[in-house]
Amino acid sequence: MNIKEIILLTLSSIKERKTRNMLTVVMITIGCGLLVSLNSLTQGLIIFVEQNFKKILPNQIIISNSDKIQQSNLQNIQNKLEVLFDKNLSVIEKRIPFNSNAIKYLKNLSGVESVDPTYQGMTLLKHGNKSEIANTIAVNFSNLKNIIPDISNKIIADASLIKKKNIILPQKISESLEISNKIGTNNKVMIQNIRDSNTSPLLLKDNDSFKVISIINSTGNPIIDNSVFIETNEGKKILNKSNDFDVLFLTYNDMNKVDNIVKSIQKHFSNQVSILNSLEIIKTLTKFIGGISTFISSIAVFSLIVGALGIIITIYTSVVERTHEIGILKALGSTNNTILGLFLTESTIIGIMGAVVGIIFGFFGSHFLIYIFLFFLKIPIKIYPVFNLIEILKIFIAVVGLSILSGIYPAYKGSKISPVNALNKYF
Repeated sequence: MNIKEIILLTLSSIKERKTRNMLTVVMITIGCGLLVSLNSLTQGLIIFVEQNFKKILPNQIIISNSDKIQQSNLQNIQNKLEVLFDKNLSVIEKRIPFNSNAIKYLKNLSGVESVDPTYQGMTLLKHGNKSEIANTIAVNFSNLKNIIPDISNKIIADASLIKKKNIILPQKISESLEISNKIGTNNKVMIQNIRDSNTSPLLLKDNDSFKVISIINSTGNPIIDNSVFIETNEGKKILNKSNDFDVLFLTYNDMNKVDNIVKSIQKHFSNQVSILNSLEIIKTLTKFIGGISTFISSIAVFSLIVGALGIIITIYTSVVERTHEIGILKALGSTNNTILGLFLTESTIIGIMGAVVGIIFGFFGSHFLIYIFLFFLKIPIKIYPVFNLIEILKIFIAVVGLSILSGIYPAYKGSKISPVNALNKYF
């Protein structure tokens, strides 16, 4: 009996017992469909996180010489950002200086595109009868686009040409000060330096007036959304800074070299600096999403196991029902391997049918699940399932392979049936 005859005989058998076989296919379809849906949703969510975090935190490594920031992980990433940009902190405790030599060393690292040194401190902003305490970052405005990618080039050019006291506000602070989005000559802010003292209340000094040249819409980046930006020299005066900087914004151009850059920074500064790495946050969130997906996918695996048990029962029942047929085939010269191949082909076809239908089911199911999820939670974001052909191929091979394994035992039992015993049951 050749392969073509085995396949035709198997299809005939499946058709004769189509109800039982279709139920088995449905069980496999559900398990396979769930795996495809969850895999595509996980890939889509990871890409969504990566794309949006690259907008929120560009290709940057933020280096601070504060000793209050602990090593980052998923639990204290928020704490790290709060320490850098908490309005209740008025003093950044330095451990080592960020001077011109340190900046030169960082610029020479492989993969580093630019290093933007900044002064940082807490100031009291006043506009009319409104006031707001805000984190203030003093940076060279010509390089401000490295920190705020969406800022207009015209704003930077104007600020550089005017060379006057200018300030850029985030939307949240501008609303607190009741400054409109229409930038005009009357939109000026008084800045007062705030310093903590153990023996006296807050001291306000270095009064100055700054023109608001831009208001930045909310970006989701805590650095931008909670900080005001002024020119380096003006900030140095108002914040009473020395030549040593407080925070360095390092922009990299090669994602593959980030780990080496971080290691070089830690080694150079003897692990005495705090590093906020945007890529590190993305990797942490990606692992977190992957962990949740793996847990949920275990439910789909159980569905596949149920489908595998269904195949075992289906093939075993088919062996029992076709005992007479097995006896005749063996009497006509079919070997044990032929009978074994006959039933393994049946389990393989059932597995392929379940896998193909399951992949189609998973494609439509993933779009339906994401629609229901976003609709009921009323989240104004766009997440799309991403179908990776390699991952789908892995799922297909796993489902078909499990189907074949499930059919081995009943097929083996069928191949060992004696033709004499098989025919004696019916004659």
